[in-house]
Amino acid sequence: MVDKNLNNKFWVRLVLVCVLSICSLNLLKAQNEITGLSMVDPHLKKVTFPFKFINNLIIIPIMINDSDSLFFILDTGLKISILTELSMGDSLSLNYTRQVKLSGLGKGDPINALHSYGNIFRISGVYGKYQHIYIILQNVFNLSALLGTRVHGLIGYNLFSEFVVEVNYEKKRITLHRPETYKMRHRRKSVTLPLILDNTKPYIYAEVKQEDGESVPVKLLLDTGASHSLWLDTESDPRLKLPKIVRDSYLGTGLNGEISGSIGRIKELMLGDYHFSNPIVAFPDSVSASTAFGLDGRNGSLGSEILRRFHVVIDYPHSQITLTPNKFFKQPFKINHTGIEIISPIPGFPYYTISTIRKGSPGDKAGLKPGDVLYSINNKSSKNLSINDVYHYFEGKPGKKLKMVVIRNGLNFVTYFYTEQFI
Repeated sequence: MVDKNLNNKFWVRLVLVCVLSICSLNLLKAQNEITGLSMVDPHLKKVTFPFKFINNLIIIPIMINDSDSLFFILDTGLKISILTELSMGDSLSLNYTRQVKLSGLGKGDPINALHSYGNIFRISGVYGKYQHIYIILQNVFNLSALLGTRVHGLIGYNLFSEFVVEVNYEKKRITLHRPETYKMRHRRKSVTLPLILDNTKPYIYAEVKQEDGESVPVKLLLDTGASHSLWLDTESDPRLKLPKIVRDSYLGTGLNGEISGSIGRIKELMLGDYHFSNPIVAFPDSVSASTAFGLDGRNGSLGSEILRRFHVVIDYPHSQITLTPNKFFKQPFKINHTGIEIISPIPGFPYYTISTIRKGSPGDKAGLKPGDVLYSINNKSSKNLSINDVYHYFEGKPGKKLKMVVIRNGLNFVTYFYTEQFI
């Protein structure tokens, strides 16, 4: 039973309606099982639906029980779906069972959550009964503000376990195929690699070549819910070393708080027949990574900055993944060359403020400060910019001149600076 005071606090903050149900035999069974989704029409071989793609993250609409559309990040690294936030206008009826503690990346302590089961998920032509979900009682990720659009949570294994999932990053469309009727299209330059499923999590094997030329085989979590290209944990294998040139960096936020570490470049990433020269790699520090890396034999994770360069077919039922290069394959690896990070305090509305600035960065030297409200970039009004557009300016080629106008204390502050190579 959930602590009464805790439940009242959750109700007030998130306008969440929690309903206790009498557990039938099926619900009791579901409490110990993670079930997948099925197609609503048993005669269909596949269903296709669009997705939003913001900051390298796939966002799809989901209805839970009798809710309106909620928006979840598609995260292959996730075992059970997580509800991270609701706005005051959202109403959601859930069955819950118990209070739990969740651990993940980050330096803090495990966080409080509710474990709910017996829910119905609906996603454009597919549905699932007896679905599990964790409801986080603190908005630790702040996803809506970071992505500039409403984001309510993350979904993973539920969607992938029963289908062959085809992700078209060019057209921003996902197709779910029935495994028994799916026929692989042998596209030119396609490569199919083994997919290792371990406790619902997908892993692939790759190789990394370091500065000294030594190649090291690595086991990587396939992680569509991570916007980076590659993370490596040097504690997981003594052969993995930090590059000579790295920069200390804030890497993001995990379940247990901030993730700190370093960013650098390795000589090469080898993924099947495909090689990526000088990819940007994040190296989390030992404290941030202690609860996630090493325990399952992984050496790191492969994120969407690599995956978006392919037409991807993720096939859990047959334990394989097929990669076909797309038009993004040869694009340079993206990194912020200004040191400026922004948030959207009113998600879905083009209003942006500076959240942090890296010390000594071009933005810092230009006199910009956290709390400044973005007015324009290169004479382009922020009212006409998405959050992706803003970061497109920040991640452009080093040496590009930017004119930024911000509002500070009701007055316009105008500054010019050049972007600089960060790593």
